[in-house]
Amino acid sequence: MSVTERRDAGSRPVRGDSRPGPAGHVPWVAAAWLLAGVGVLVIALVVGGGRPKPAAPGLPDPGMLTGWGLPIAKLAMDLAAVGAVGSLLFGVLAPTRAGALEPAATRALRGAATCAWAWAAAAALTLMFTLSDFLGIPVTRLDYRDNLAGFVAEVTQGRSLAVVFLLAVILAATARGVRTLNGVALLLVLAVTATLPPALTGHSASAADHDIATSSLLVHIVAVTLWVGGLAGLAVYGRRATTPALGSAAGRYSALALWCFAAAGFSGLVNAWVRLGGIAPLFTSSYGWLVLGKLAALVALGWFGWWHRRRTLPALGRKTPGGFRRFAAVEATVMAATIGLAVALSRTPTPVPEEAERQSTAQALIGWAVPPFSWSHVLTLWRPDTLVLVAAATGVVLYLRGVWRLRTRDLRWPVGRTVSWLFGVAVTVFVLCSGVATYAPAMFSVHMAQHMTLTMLSPILLAMGAPVTLALRALPAGRRGGREQNQGRGMREWILTVLHSRVARVITHPLVALALYVLSLYAFYFTGLFAAAMSNHTGHLLMTFHFLAVGSLYFWPIIGLDPMPRRLPPFGRMLLLFASMPFHAFFGVIVMTTTTVLGAEWFAGLRLPWLDPLADQNVGGGIAWAAAELPVLIVLGVVFAQWVRADAREAKRLDRRADAGDDRLSDYNAMLARLAARDDSGR
Repeated sequence: MSVTERRDAGSRPVRGDSRPGPAGHVPWVAAAWLLAGVGVLVIALVVGGGRPKPAAPGLPDPGMLTGWGLPIAKLAMDLAAVGAVGSLLFGVLAPTRAGALEPAATRALRGAATCAWAWAAAAALTLMFTLSDFLGIPVTRLDYRDNLAGFVAEVTQGRSLAVVFLLAVILAATARGVRTLNGVALLLVLAVTATLPPALTGHSASAADHDIATSSLLVHIVAVTLWVGGLAGLAVYGRRATTPALGSAAGRYSALALWCFAAAGFSGLVNAWVRLGGIAPLFTSSYGWLVLGKLAALVALGWFGWWHRRRTLPALGRKTPGGFRRFAAVEATVMAATIGLAVALSRTPTPVPEEAERQSTAQALIGWAVPPFSWSHVLTLWRPDTLVLVAAATGVVLYLRGVWRLRTRDLRWPVGRTVSWLFGVAVTVFVLCSGVATYAPAMFSVHMAQHMTLTMLSPILLAMGAPVTLALRALPAGRRGGREQNQGRGMREWILTVLHSRVARVITHPLVALALYVLSLYAFYFTGLFAAAMSNHTGHLLMTFHFLAVGSLYFWPIIGLDPMPRRLPPFGRMLLLFASMPFHAFFGVIVMTTTTVLGAEWFAGLRLPWLDPLADQNVGGGIAWAAAELPVLIVLGVVFAQWVRADAREAKRLDRRADAGDDRLSDYNAMLARLAARDDSGR
């Protein structure tokens, strides 16, 4: 009899806690998820009015096959993406055994490859049906050789689906060959990235207030994919995992699911508000009824999550995983139905027109009205970006939670660091969500003020908060234990892995960070990148991330509070700080004195009668020239204070060594005196 089995009073074998559970019902569970998704999709399309209808006589008609095939192909693409992400997430969350992946994690990688191939196939079908819908030609009569290449090259929807197909193929081809936890994590990042292109080019990207709609949709997609995929991975691969491995993965997933639930709920409400335009259409339109149905599903899933924390997770601790597996399978079925409802919503007409109304040229291009500039408008015309708000709220909550954990252990954390972190988050939110964000796409001067804040002030304030140091002190270390020495990599270990990676050593090298900080400034404004970033929300998001990233890579080693792959001495940090100042000043002088408008086609297309683009650009050059002074003063003060404290600590260390040397000398002299006294007594 196996050591993992025992016999009860009736001599009946009883399975122990280290043997995997059954997997025979997995195909039936997957079939239930697919049927739930397709069934709810069809019902929602019929009820909401999004079902395909024959075109009027004389108009292009893609046909019923495209009309029904497109939403079903999108649903298949979403479910396959969820399956791939969930499989990889299970591989990341599952503990390792003696440094190697758990057998269940290895099976999850094979499942991820299978789901990725299905994802690629569904993306190809979606591309085919989208082309048919775009041209108004039945899918059976399309000339793919002549039309497909042009559709992918010239239409954003075609490009986004082609990118998804390519990334899914890469994921499918590499997943089976991965053998390390770091490799699984990289594949997970790739899989989550592959879910985003359709959101950047869909209806939200062309609607009024497209920035709010697109950002909320991005947050929603990431949160839902991780949430649903993680649970599906636990339900499928947890059936073949040992109870300790399943319990460890489920505990970590529970913490992630709570964040995903909050992010999905908030972003979903924001996106629905943009599409509905108010409260009344929520109850008077078919689109609003579907939104209410999705809201009810969200509440039900929240109840499922509460029940997991209250009942099924403790059951895993008592070595009874059957209830968790059954409950997770039912919850994942509800989630699949919710995804079907979401796909139906994307095909249902909204109360608010999807295309921005052309009240003015600027509003048509940017997505919102831009009134004449005034400081009162900067303070009142807020544009809350969901992506920024979710990231900021997450950063604040995690930071304050870390401080609270230290206090519960009677460990001191400087108040100044907490204030600096909160102020840095507040400044970042202000320049990305206030009236600054309203005017930044239309006025070069306001854009430059936003740029300088994101690359200089925000990174300095955030770095002075020392969040990495706080995380390493507050987070618990990964657990070890049990007969099989299961080791889980917690967030603390992931942070250390990133800090010790080769990539971190390269990009944080002083010369590399300086080059990225300086060269990207010139490359961005004196090429077509500037106009491209201003003209679409995807470019704006990438631009914002780039500004914060290069600023952080440059100033984080200079501030020097957090551990880094390389630690510069105070004098080296001052040299690195002063090295960038001439380049910034020269850039500001060029912009102030040039007679050519940067991004001229973009600003000319806005046609703002109250703005002179060249004069405004000269003001922006002055802002770039003068903006470096205040951050330099702040950093100089911080580095000088650290230098003084380091010298004081060194002086104290030398004093202690000198005192220790004096004590040893006194002891030596006393020993000599005793020896001399002994010799005298001997005479």
